[in-house]
Amino acid sequence: MRAVLGGTFSRLHLGHKAMIDAAFNAADEVIVGLTTDKYLKSHKYYRAPSYGYRKARLEKYLSKFKEPYSIYPLDTKYGNTLSSNDYDFIIVSEETKKVALDINKKRAEAGLKPLNVVSVPIVLAEDLFPLSSTRILNHEVRSNGHRIVPVRIGIATQNDLKVSSASFFFKSIMKNFIVEKTDKYDIDTDQPLGNDTQGMALKRAQSALVDRDYGIGVESGIYRDSLTGKSLDFHCCVVIDRYSRTTIGYSSGFEVPENIVSLIKNGKNESEAFRILYDENDIGNKGGIVGEISRTKVVRKQLIVESIRNAFIPRIGASFYNVNLKVL
Repeated sequence: MRAVLGGTFSRLHLGHKAMIDAAFNAADEVIVGLTTDKYLKSHKYYRAPSYGYRKARLEKYLSKFKEPYSIYPLDTKYGNTLSSNDYDFIIVSEETKKVALDINKKRAEAGLKPLNVVSVPIVLAEDLFPLSSTRILNHEVRSNGHRIVPVRIGIATQNDLKVSSASFFFKSIMKNFIVEKTDKYDIDTDQPLGNDTQGMALKRAQSALVDRDYGIGVESGIYRDSLTGKSLDFHCCVVIDRYSRTTIGYSSGFEVPENIVSLIKNGKNESEAFRILYDENDIGNKGGIVGEISRTKVVRKQLIVESIRNAFIPRIGASFYNVNLKVL
């Protein structure tokens, strides 16, 4: 069984290695098409190392495997995949899967057997954007996916608890990042109700993005439960990245006491209502109302972190979602 894959391999990174690994797992022999300098010059927007340099780096990694391999010059988009019956598998990334489907369509028209397509999920860098040779050549990330410059994360808030909560979450998924607080945002009310919560979280995220990698908006809102008629508090987090992709996440909700809800209906926000009823100041920057009600079994920081975490799940597991990552 033979597997074929192709590419420029300007900087051999984790994404390339994942494809090569998949090829050796699928077949007994691997053939790699390596784009020539001539092809590269007419099809790429950046200057890449020479064919000889790229081939040497590729051979160094390929030689780690026991199975036989070969490298041939690739000077057309499809190489010889439209005419050869020597291959059984074609290895592609999610980004280039369409090329493999086009190849199989053309092979069928030529009376050749279709190739088994092995699609390898896109490998993400530390910042959860796809790892690519372009980004490595631009000195933004290293070949292992680590960021050279910190991931810049903006959060629109005047509440330091939201800032510390965001930092707490990002420490679990990144090493090189900074969270920057901005108070330059405009929201309609201090206490959103229902679907207004998402809209205000979105406004915060948009204001926080500017020239950063991510903009984050976290908003706490009151929702009416249709089953019990009770009022529930949920934290909503909206995340926008530098490519305008938007994701959303929610915390778990808790029931808000009706005496607090009554004051909210009269124009107070949750913190103001709690202060009036229980003479407790600055509740929003502490454990929150939930911390007082639950006797600190749950505190507001946990709910904020939960909403941010859930907004990032589609980014962490991007390969499971129909997300267009072909912007890099």
